[in-house]
Amino acid sequence: MSSPLFISWKRYQRRSDVLAEALGAEVAWRPSKATPKILRPFDYVAHTRNDLKLIRSRRPSFVVAQAQPHLSALAPYLGRVPYIVDAHNGQFQSWWRRVPSTASILRGAQLVLTHTAEADAIARAEFPGLRTLVVHDPLREIPPAPPRGWVFVVATVAPDEPMDVLIDAIEAMPDVPFATTAPLHRLPPPLRERAERLPNLTTLGFLDLPDYEAAVAAARAVVVLTDRDATQPSGACEALSAGRPLVLSRTQTTEALFGSFATLVANQSDALVEGVRQAIAEDPAAAGRIATAREAWMRRTDAELETLRSHVPARATA
Repeated sequence: MSSPLFISWKRYQRRSDVLAEALGAEVAWRPSKATPKILRPFDYVAHTRNDLKLIRSRRPSFVVAQAQPHLSALAPYLGRVPYIVDAHNGQFQSWWRRVPSTASILRGAQLVLTHTAEADAIARAEFPGLRTLVVHDPLREIPPAPPRGWVFVVATVAPDEPMDVLIDAIEAMPDVPFATTAPLHRLPPPLRERAERLPNLTTLGFLDLPDYEAAVAAARAVVVLTDRDATQPSGACEALSAGRPLVLSRTQTTEALFGSFATLVANQSDALVEGVRQAIAEDPAAAGRIATAREAWMRRTDAELETLRSHVPARATA
Protein backbone atom coordinates (compact mmCIF):
# COMPACT_ATOMS: atom_id res chain seq x y z
CA MET A 1 0.00 0.00 0.00
CA SER A 2 1.46 3.36 -1.05
CA SER A 3 1.08 6.99 0.01
CA PRO A 4 -2.32 8.69 -0.25
CA LEU A 5 -3.66 10.14 -3.49
CA PHE A 6 -5.41 13.48 -3.99
CA ILE A 7 -7.67 13.60 -7.06
CA SER A 8 -8.45 17.09 -8.37
CA TRP A 9 -10.37 17.47 -11.61
CA LYS A 10 -8.70 20.82 -12.22
CA ARG A 11 -5.72 22.16 -14.10
CA TYR A 12 -4.53 23.56 -10.78
CA GLN A 13 -6.12 24.60 -7.51
CA ARG A 14 -4.04 25.96 -4.65
CA ARG A 15 -6.13 24.43 -1.86
CA SER A 16 -5.76 20.96 -3.37
CA ASP A 17 -2.01 21.44 -3.72
CA VAL A 18 -1.43 22.69 -0.17
CA LEU A 19 -3.86 20.24 1.45
CA ALA A 20 -2.25 17.33 -0.39
CA GLU A 21 1.17 18.50 0.79
CA ALA A 22 -0.06 18.63 4.39
CA LEU A 23 -1.33 15.03 4.11
CA GLY A 24 1.71 13.69 2.28
CA ALA A 25 -0.46 12.90 -0.75
CA GLU A 26 0.37 12.86 -4.44
CA VAL A 27 -1.93 15.01 -6.58
CA ALA A 28 -3.51 13.67 -9.77
CA TRP A 29 -4.55 16.75 -11.77
CA ARG A 30 -7.32 16.05 -14.27
CA PRO A 31 -7.97 19.21 -16.32
CA SER A 32 -11.07 19.22 -18.47
CA LYS A 33 -10.47 18.56 -22.15
CA ALA A 34 -14.03 19.32 -23.22
CA THR A 35 -14.55 23.07 -23.64
CA PRO A 36 -18.33 22.95 -24.25
CA LYS A 37 -19.93 22.04 -20.93
CA ILE A 38 -22.38 19.74 -22.70
CA LEU A 39 -19.42 17.43 -23.41
CA ARG A 40 -18.15 17.37 -19.81
CA PRO A 41 -19.80 13.99 -19.01
CA PHE A 42 -17.38 12.38 -21.49
CA ASP A 43 -14.52 13.97 -19.54
CA TYR A 44 -15.91 12.61 -16.30
CA VAL A 45 -16.07 9.08 -17.70
CA ALA A 46 -12.47 9.33 -18.93
CA HIS A 47 -11.26 10.78 -15.64
CA THR A 48 -12.98 8.03 -13.64
CA ARG A 49 -11.47 5.32 -15.84
CA ASN A 50 -7.98 6.83 -15.45
CA ASP A 51 -8.44 7.31 -11.71
CA LEU A 52 -9.52 3.69 -11.22
CA LYS A 53 -6.50 2.51 -13.16
CA LEU A 54 -4.21 4.71 -11.05
CA ILE A 55 -5.77 3.53 -7.78
CA ARG A 56 -5.41 -0.13 -8.74
CA SER A 57 -1.77 0.31 -9.73
CA ARG A 58 -0.72 2.52 -6.78
CA ARG A 59 -2.97 1.04 -4.06
CA PRO A 60 -3.02 4.26 -2.02
CA SER A 61 -3.75 4.10 1.70
CA PHE A 62 -6.61 6.52 1.12
CA VAL A 63 -7.86 9.01 -1.46
CA VAL A 64 -8.96 12.62 -1.15
CA ALA A 65 -11.25 13.81 -3.96
CA GLN A 66 -12.03 17.44 -4.64
CA ALA A 67 -15.68 18.25 -5.29
CA GLN A 68 -17.59 19.62 -7.08
CA PRO A 69 -18.16 17.46 -8.89
CA HIS A 70 -18.56 14.72 -6.30
CA LEU A 71 -17.99 12.32 -9.23
CA SER A 72 -14.25 12.81 -8.65
CA ALA A 73 -14.78 10.37 -5.74
CA LEU A 74 -16.46 7.77 -7.95
CA ALA A 75 -13.21 5.87 -8.58
CA PRO A 76 -12.35 5.26 -4.90
CA TYR A 77 -16.05 4.56 -4.23
CA LEU A 78 -16.08 1.86 -6.92
CA GLY A 79 -12.59 0.66 -5.99
CA ARG A 80 -13.54 0.27 -2.32
CA VAL A 81 -10.65 2.45 -1.15
CA PRO A 82 -11.12 4.68 1.92
CA TYR A 83 -11.75 8.22 0.74
CA ILE A 84 -12.37 11.76 1.89
CA VAL A 85 -14.26 14.37 -0.12
CA ASP A 86 -12.97 17.95 -0.07
CA ALA A 87 -16.26 19.68 -0.82
CA HIS A 88 -16.12 23.21 -2.20
CA ASN A 89 -19.20 25.34 -1.65
CA GLY A 90 -20.70 24.69 -5.07
CA GLN A 91 -21.21 21.07 -4.09
CA PHE A 92 -23.90 22.10 -1.62
CA GLN A 93 -25.06 25.46 -3.00
CA SER A 94 -25.63 24.59 -6.65
CA TRP A 95 -27.47 21.97 -8.69
CA TRP A 96 -24.71 19.44 -7.96
CA ARG A 97 -26.37 18.62 -4.62
CA ARG A 98 -29.41 17.31 -6.54
CA VAL A 99 -27.56 14.86 -8.82
CA PRO A 100 -28.88 11.36 -7.95
CA SER A 101 -25.47 9.87 -7.05
CA THR A 102 -24.53 12.68 -4.67
CA ALA A 103 -25.87 11.25 -1.42
CA SER A 104 -24.37 7.78 -1.97
CA ILE A 105 -20.90 9.06 -2.75
CA LEU A 106 -20.82 11.67 0.02
CA ARG A 107 -22.15 9.26 2.63
CA GLY A 108 -19.61 6.66 1.54
CA ALA A 109 -16.74 8.97 2.49
CA GLN A 110 -14.90 8.66 5.78
CA LEU A 111 -15.20 12.44 6.02
CA VAL A 112 -16.52 15.32 3.96
CA LEU A 113 -14.36 18.40 4.38
CA THR A 114 -16.12 21.75 4.35
CA HIS A 115 -14.40 25.13 4.24
CA THR A 116 -16.33 27.24 6.76
CA ALA A 117 -18.70 26.75 9.68
CA GLU A 118 -21.52 28.21 7.56
CA ALA A 119 -20.81 25.84 4.67
CA ASP A 120 -20.67 22.95 7.13
CA ALA A 121 -24.15 23.83 8.42
CA ILE A 122 -25.46 23.91 4.84
CA ALA A 123 -23.92 20.50 4.12
CA ARG A 124 -25.44 18.95 7.24
CA ALA A 125 -28.85 20.44 6.46
CA GLU A 126 -28.76 19.08 2.90
CA PHE A 127 -27.52 15.65 4.00
CA PRO A 128 -28.51 14.99 7.64
CA GLY A 129 -26.04 12.81 9.50
CA LEU A 130 -23.20 13.49 7.04
CA ARG A 131 -19.75 13.10 8.63
CA THR A 132 -18.10 16.48 8.13
CA LEU A 133 -15.08 18.42 9.30
CA VAL A 134 -14.30 22.10 8.75
CA VAL A 135 -10.81 22.62 7.35
CA HIS A 136 -9.99 26.14 6.22
CA ASP A 137 -7.44 26.58 3.43
CA PRO A 138 -3.97 25.74 4.76
CA LEU A 139 -1.49 28.51 3.99
CA ARG A 140 1.86 28.07 2.28
CA GLU A 141 3.87 31.26 2.31
CA ILE A 142 4.28 33.01 -1.04
CA PRO A 143 7.73 34.66 -1.09
CA PRO A 144 8.10 38.39 -1.88
CA ALA A 145 8.55 39.47 -5.49
CA PRO A 146 9.72 42.69 -7.13
CA PRO A 147 6.81 45.19 -7.12
CA ARG A 148 4.87 45.46 -10.36
CA GLY A 149 2.61 48.32 -9.31
CA TRP A 150 -0.60 46.57 -10.28
CA VAL A 151 -3.71 45.59 -8.38
CA PHE A 152 -4.05 41.86 -8.95
CA VAL A 153 -7.54 40.45 -9.48
CA VAL A 154 -8.05 36.81 -8.51
CA ALA A 155 -10.97 35.54 -10.57
CA THR A 156 -12.04 32.52 -12.57
CA VAL A 157 -15.23 34.03 -14.08
CA ALA A 158 -17.23 31.70 -11.82
CA PRO A 159 -20.99 32.27 -11.40
CA ASP A 160 -20.52 33.81 -7.94
CA GLU A 161 -18.07 36.48 -9.15
CA PRO A 162 -19.75 39.83 -10.05
CA MET A 163 -17.55 40.54 -13.06
CA ASP A 164 -19.71 43.46 -14.20
CA VAL A 165 -18.94 45.25 -10.93
CA LEU A 166 -15.24 44.60 -11.45
CA ILE A 167 -15.19 45.92 -15.02
CA ASP A 168 -17.15 49.03 -14.00
CA ALA A 169 -14.66 49.74 -11.21
CA ILE A 170 -11.58 49.27 -13.41
CA GLU A 171 -13.11 51.62 -15.98
CA ALA A 172 -13.61 54.20 -13.23
CA MET A 173 -9.92 54.06 -12.21
CA PRO A 174 -7.90 54.70 -15.39
CA ASP A 175 -4.92 55.80 -13.24
CA VAL A 176 -4.66 52.41 -11.47
CA PRO A 177 -3.15 49.44 -13.38
CA PHE A 178 -4.82 46.05 -12.87
CA ALA A 179 -3.76 42.54 -13.84
CA THR A 180 -5.55 39.20 -13.82
CA THR A 181 -5.28 35.61 -14.98
CA ALA A 182 -9.07 35.40 -15.33
CA PRO A 183 -10.25 33.77 -18.59
CA LEU A 184 -12.05 36.85 -19.88
CA HIS A 185 -13.04 35.03 -23.08
CA ARG A 186 -15.68 33.25 -20.97
CA LEU A 187 -17.50 36.51 -20.23
CA PRO A 188 -20.72 37.36 -22.08
CA PRO A 189 -19.74 39.15 -25.34
CA PRO A 190 -20.68 42.74 -24.35
CA LEU A 191 -18.79 42.50 -21.04
CA ARG A 192 -15.85 40.72 -22.67
CA GLU A 193 -15.53 43.46 -25.27
CA ARG A 194 -15.52 46.14 -22.57
CA ALA A 195 -12.86 44.25 -20.61
CA GLU A 196 -10.67 43.82 -23.67
CA ARG A 197 -10.78 47.57 -24.37
CA LEU A 198 -9.60 48.56 -20.89
CA PRO A 199 -6.12 50.11 -21.24
CA ASN A 200 -5.37 49.66 -17.54
CA LEU A 201 -6.18 45.91 -17.39
CA THR A 202 -3.43 43.42 -18.26
CA THR A 203 -4.59 39.86 -18.93
CA LEU A 204 -1.83 37.41 -18.09
CA GLY A 205 -3.42 34.13 -19.15
CA PHE A 206 -2.75 30.91 -17.29
CA LEU A 207 0.54 31.10 -15.38
CA ASP A 208 2.73 28.36 -13.97
CA LEU A 209 2.72 28.33 -10.17
CA PRO A 210 5.98 30.30 -9.61
CA ASP A 211 4.88 33.01 -12.06
CA TYR A 212 1.39 33.16 -10.58
CA GLU A 213 2.73 33.49 -7.05
CA ALA A 214 5.11 36.23 -8.19
CA ALA A 215 2.18 38.09 -9.79
CA VAL A 216 0.26 37.98 -6.51
CA ALA A 217 3.28 38.88 -4.38
CA ALA A 218 4.16 41.81 -6.66
CA ALA A 219 0.73 43.42 -6.29
CA ARG A 220 -0.05 46.65 -4.47
CA ALA A 221 -3.28 44.95 -3.44
CA VAL A 222 -5.33 41.85 -4.32
CA VAL A 223 -9.03 41.98 -5.27
CA VAL A 224 -11.37 39.02 -4.73
CA LEU A 225 -15.13 39.23 -5.30
CA THR A 226 -17.94 36.81 -4.50
CA ASP A 227 -21.68 37.08 -4.00
CA ARG A 228 -22.03 33.59 -2.53
CA ASP A 229 -22.70 33.27 1.20
CA ALA A 230 -20.60 30.96 3.38
CA THR A 231 -17.69 31.13 0.94
CA GLN A 232 -14.04 31.27 1.95
CA PRO A 233 -12.45 32.61 -1.27
CA SER A 234 -9.18 30.88 -2.10
CA GLY A 235 -7.89 34.13 -3.57
CA ALA A 236 -8.24 35.78 -0.19
CA CYS A 237 -6.06 33.05 1.31
CA GLU A 238 -3.52 33.62 -1.48
CA ALA A 239 -3.36 37.31 -0.55
CA LEU A 240 -2.83 36.32 3.09
CA SER A 241 -0.14 33.82 2.06
CA ALA A 242 1.67 36.60 0.16
CA GLY A 243 1.15 39.21 2.87
CA ARG A 244 -0.60 41.59 0.48
CA PRO A 245 -3.45 44.06 1.20
CA LEU A 246 -6.79 42.50 0.31
CA VAL A 247 -9.98 44.02 -1.09
CA LEU A 248 -12.80 41.54 -0.61
CA SER A 249 -16.56 41.31 -0.95
CA ARG A 250 -18.28 41.78 2.39
CA THR A 251 -20.33 38.82 3.61
CA GLN A 252 -20.89 37.47 7.09
CA THR A 253 -18.28 34.79 6.38
CA THR A 254 -15.60 37.02 4.88
CA GLU A 255 -16.02 39.50 7.71
CA ALA A 256 -15.46 36.77 10.28
CA LEU A 257 -12.49 35.23 8.48
CA PHE A 258 -10.69 38.23 6.95
CA GLY A 259 -12.16 41.30 8.60
CA SER A 260 -9.15 41.87 10.86
CA PHE A 261 -6.97 42.97 7.94
CA ALA A 262 -8.94 43.12 4.67
CA THR A 263 -10.81 46.05 3.14
CA LEU A 264 -14.36 44.67 2.87
CA VAL A 265 -16.68 46.18 0.26
CA ALA A 266 -20.20 45.84 -1.06
CA ASN A 267 -20.48 44.34 -4.54
CA GLN A 268 -21.01 47.75 -6.11
CA SER A 269 -18.60 49.54 -8.41
CA ASP A 270 -18.34 52.74 -6.35
CA ALA A 271 -17.69 50.74 -3.18
CA LEU A 272 -15.03 48.71 -4.96
CA VAL A 273 -13.33 51.85 -6.27
CA GLU A 274 -13.23 53.31 -2.77
CA GLY A 275 -11.96 50.02 -1.35
CA VAL A 276 -9.13 49.70 -3.85
CA ARG A 277 -8.00 53.27 -3.26
CA GLN A 278 -8.04 52.67 0.47
CA ALA A 279 -6.04 49.43 0.13
CA ILE A 280 -3.29 50.97 -2.02
CA ALA A 281 -2.92 54.04 0.18
CA GLU A 282 0.17 54.17 2.38
CA ASP A 283 -0.53 52.44 5.72
CA PRO A 284 2.48 51.63 7.92
CA ALA A 285 0.37 49.38 10.16
CA ALA A 286 -0.98 47.17 7.36
CA ALA A 287 1.92 44.71 7.30
CA GLY A 288 1.58 44.06 11.02
CA ARG A 289 -2.16 43.41 10.78
CA ILE A 290 -1.63 40.97 7.91
CA ALA A 291 1.18 39.13 9.73
CA THR A 292 -0.93 38.77 12.88
CA ALA A 293 -3.89 37.46 10.87
CA ARG A 294 -1.67 34.99 9.05
CA GLU A 295 -0.21 33.60 12.28
CA ALA A 296 -3.69 33.14 13.76
CA TRP A 297 -4.94 31.47 10.57
CA MET A 298 -2.05 29.01 10.54
CA ARG A 299 -2.57 28.06 14.20
CA ARG A 300 -6.22 27.25 13.47
CA THR A 301 -5.52 25.21 10.34
CA ASP A 302 -2.73 23.31 12.10
CA ALA A 303 -5.30 22.15 14.68
CA GLU A 304 -7.84 21.29 11.96
CA LEU A 305 -5.26 19.27 10.02
CA GLU A 306 -4.30 17.38 13.15
CA THR A 307 -7.94 16.39 13.60
CA LEU A 308 -8.12 15.36 9.94
CA ARG A 309 -5.02 13.19 10.25
CA SER A 310 -6.65 11.35 13.16
CA HIS A 311 -9.35 10.16 10.75
CA VAL A 312 -7.04 8.68 8.10
CA PRO A 313 -4.99 5.46 8.13
CA ALA A 314 -2.00 5.69 10.47
CA ARG A 315 0.48 4.96 7.68
CA ALA A 316 -0.64 8.13 5.88
CA THR A 317 0.29 10.36 8.80
CA ALA A 318 3.84 9.08 9.15
